[in-house]
This record gives sequence, structure tokens and C-alpha cells, in this order.
Amino acid sequence: MENENDLDYGIFGQPIVSRIVERLGEIGYTGRSGVEGEPGFDSLNNEEIVIPERFKDVVIKMCPEIKDIVSVGYREQHMYNPTDFSPVYKYLVGIDIYFDDYNGMKKSKTEYGTEIGDYFRMTYGSEMEFVSFHVQSFIFPPEKSNREKFLELFGKD
Repeated sequence: MENENDLDYGIFGQPIVSRIVERLGEIGYTGRSGVEGEPGFDSLNNEEIVIPERFKDVVIKMCPEIKDIVSVGYREQHMYNPTDFSPVYKYLVGIDIYFDDYNGMKKSKTEYGTEIGDYFRMTYGSEMEFVSFHVQSFIFPPEKSNREKFLELFGKD
């Protein structure tokens, strides 16, 4: 139990703040809604999902450096509507972006994630605003060896 001297000392020093921080650590509060690092999409109840072909076509036409987009899973967030307390579900889709040989990466993961979300809303309209995207990783094609380059140029087809 705290005594009055501890409370007075807290005005000029750090003891009260440090006790609060220690207590928050004891109860497991991280200050980040329980999210540690980047979102993970490998939970046990995660079903395999596929990015729609129509949407893939839009993204590939808008970003010519992208060769393919593959889903690595999704995360479901359950919220309540404050007006009538009905459940509202939001989904975060994790994706891997495959780049082509020539253009390569032109933006950061965050910029690609924002652009892909915008393309999704342009493609499917405002009724799908509960879906957002997170770029999990960039995947680049392997570097060709000198032999492969030589046979590509001089080899018979």
C-alpha cells in the first residue's frame, strides 16, 4: 500500500509512473492491442483463401512490375457497431508480391499495401470496405546464371 509521502514524491519524480508501468507489465499490457511486430497470418483457424483473378488482373495492369499476388492468409477482427451493438467483422488479408525480372520493386511494402487496397475498393466498390491488405513479403525471381543467359540467346528453341 502506498503512503502519503510516496504520493507527494510522485509530483516531482518518477516513482508513481514507474509503478504504473510495472503494474501494466504484470497484467500483460503491451500498448499495441496485443500485436507484437508485423501481423502473422498462420493461426490455426485460418482458412486458405485465393485472391480473385479479376482483382489480380487490375493490380498487374496498374503495376507492371508485379507478376503475381498470392494470399498468405487472413486475420479477422471482430468489432461492435456502437449504435445497435451488432457485430461487425473486418478482414486483413496478407499477401506476397512476386516481381518480374526487368522492373523490380519500385515502392515500399506500405505503399504497395495502400495502393492495392485502393485498387480493391475501385474494383469492388464501397460495399467491400471491410477488407484491407498487408504486404507480408516481396519475392524476386532468382538471378539467371551465365549459362542460362547464353543458352537463352544462342540456344535452339
